Amino acid sequence: MVDLPWDLEWVEESLQDGLLGYHGYRPMGVGRPVSAEHLERFSGVFPESVLYVWRRFGFDGFAQGRFWITDPWEWEPVVEAWLEGMALPFPPQRWWCLARTAMGAMRLWGEVSGPALKITPVLGILYPDAGSAQDMADPVLRERMGCSVFNSPTKDSLDDDDTGRPIVDGVIERLGAVGPDQVVGFVPAYCLTGVMTVGSASLEEAVPHLVFLAQAQDKTLWEDFSAAAAQAAAAIATQHPSPDLDMGTGPGPEPEAGPGPGSEAGPEPEAGPGPGSEAGPVPGSEAGPEPEAGPVPGSEPGPGPGSEPGPEPGSGAGRGPRL
Repeated sequence: MVDLPWDLEWVEESLQDGLLGYHGYRPMGVGRPVSAEHLERFSGVFPESVLYVWRRFGFDGFAQGRFWITDPWEWEPVVEAWLEGMALPFPPQRWWCLARTAMGAMRLWGEVSGPALKITPVLGILYPDAGSAQDMADPVLRERMGCSVFNSPTKDSLDDDDTGRPIVDGVIERLGAVGPDQVVGFVPAYCLTGVMTVGSASLEEAVPHLVFLAQAQDKTLWEDFSAAAAQAAAAIATQHPSPDLDMGTGPGPEPEAGPGPGSEAGPEPEAGPGPGSEAGPVPGSEAGPEPEAGPVPGSEPGPGPGSEPGPEPGSGAGRGPRL
């Protein structure tokens, strides 16, 4: 097994290459610093990589508020509202919001399952990820996943119904950057109207608005495709063993049959022309040019004035109107 790098130097390099470099998400410098109480309470709950990001940036926003590092205590009411009544496919545990987007899409961290749950409040959908939960058993992967929550920022991908442009881009152009306590919301809410346009969007107070969305619509637990894929692969492997495991007990390949009597024994002799086949023209057929028939009595002796000769057969001409 290849040893994966993990230390605080690796975390910083990853942030420089990913969040700040590839994505170009620059901090806004408007977030609160992380308190000593936060660091003490969540030490051991979150990976050290998460605490490093907290110390590095605080609870700051990036790219004019498109992405935010969140205070898990401040967002606790939102998490509780969205998980209420939901039968998650994970062991019972506390869930915390580590990051969110301008429209309130959240990345949750479970104290047992790690970054195994995403929520899109505008659409009312929760996305579980059993694959991430399984990786929590590896301490190195646990640390790397803590960094990836921020290094691979969640992005809003909802577009304007009329223009097709991203909603967030249009709102920031019209209303300015999204603040630390704000989210982009629709008024009335999308779940009530089905309308998603920049003109119907505004900047709303984050926590109350997202709690309202949790209570105003039916929440959907999306199918966990990572778990489904793993189960399907296991079922296929059990029911249909790999051919590489064949121990030679099955029947061998059938021998190739030789040519049957008369098959490929040699080239067939070329048959001569049969009676009447290409031996000469059939009497009366193409024996010579047909005599030109004279005009039928009463018919026109030639094309009328201004008329054109018709197209040749098979030429395709004459199928459309003449221009």
